[in-house]
Amino acid sequence: MREISKSLKKLLSDIYEDGDVSLMEFKALQVESDLRWGRVVDELGKNNTLLAFQSSMDVAMHLLFLSLNYIKDQEITDVGEAIVKDAIAAQVETLMAGAELSLKQLKVGPNTR
Repeated sequence: MREISKSLKKLLSDIYEDGDVSLMEFKALQVESDLRWGRVVDELGKNNTLLAFQSSMDVAMHLLFLSLNYIKDQEITDVGEAIVKDAIAAQVETLMAGAELSLKQLKVGPNTR
């Protein structure tokens, strides 16, 4: 499993503690995520790929919101809802697995195995 900082663990723990994510908690995480990616850009310079990645994450979240907004207005069965939830979970897990795979490319720390 991926290593994350204690401060990020704490933030995530606080957010998920009650089993529900509020809009305020989501926005706080989004701001924190942007700040952390900003430190990457500060460290490595304003590279188009780095900047585009952060923007694409914002776009992906917006498209997810729009997709679910569309879906909620459809006549959806319990089975349909389960299919949607499973598909979203699969998309998120693909991103997580891709992050794990990509992090193996770093040349420092435990990834040098």
